[in-house]
Amino acid sequence: MRRGRVRTAQIGLAAICTVVTGASQASASLYNLAGSPRASFVWSPPLPQIGETITLRSTSTELGGRITKYAWDFHDNGPFGAFEEGAPVASASFATPAPHVIRLRVTDQSGASNVATESVQMARPPASAGLMYPFPIVRITGHVFAFRVTISRLAVEAGAGALITLSCTQHRCPIHFKRRTSASKGGRLIWTRFPRFERSFPAGVALTIRVSATGEIGAYTRFAIRRRRFPARLDSCLDPSGVRPIACPAR
Repeated sequence: MRRGRVRTAQIGLAAICTVVTGASQASASLYNLAGSPRASFVWSPPLPQIGETITLRSTSTELGGRITKYAWDFHDNGPFGAFEEGAPVASASFATPAPHVIRLRVTDQSGASNVATESVQMARPPASAGLMYPFPIVRITGHVFAFRVTISRLAVEAGAGALITLSCTQHRCPIHFKRRTSASKGGRLIWTRFPRFERSFPAGVALTIRVSATGEIGAYTRFAIRRRRFPARLDSCLDPSGVRPIACPAR
């Protein structure tokens, strides 16, 4: 008897398996398989301060099989990188008062996976801290490879009139310096994108984003692409002159 071929397609919470047993005979069976696990998590404290340790706990549900892998991403960077082999409980802290996106991917023993995404709101610093409010958000997402990173989105959300400066080192940069002013639409903040930097970059390239406003403490982000390692991202505050990175005042 000829060995059959098995073809599987995932449809919702079930899989249809067509088993071909010979050249002219075919039969189909519907297997009522349980679906992927459902990822979810909670954190405490609910409104953390700058630099405060946040405890994250998975509340994921096992629907098909036992969950065997927990992968955390604390920078919304796309791939999970070094957090591939995680645990159901994790901790993190953030150096800036901007909302921070955290993702959890859970995988069960059959290889089915699911991702939960949440935005952790930080406690609002007092006005005396001198920080820009709302504090700028720098979003960099893409795909990581051994010797390069492909950026699919590079955008900044900041208050209207904030000055956004992007600099790039290495000869393969499309341009080495770009400056834009953030805007609003209908009283709402809008994302300022940098489409010329949404491309592939080799290892060795470093992008620096500065967001500043006159007389206020702004945002500083440095994104360095490395060989065979996850990109190194540094987020901190920017001194009122708009030049030097500094530690964000917690209170």
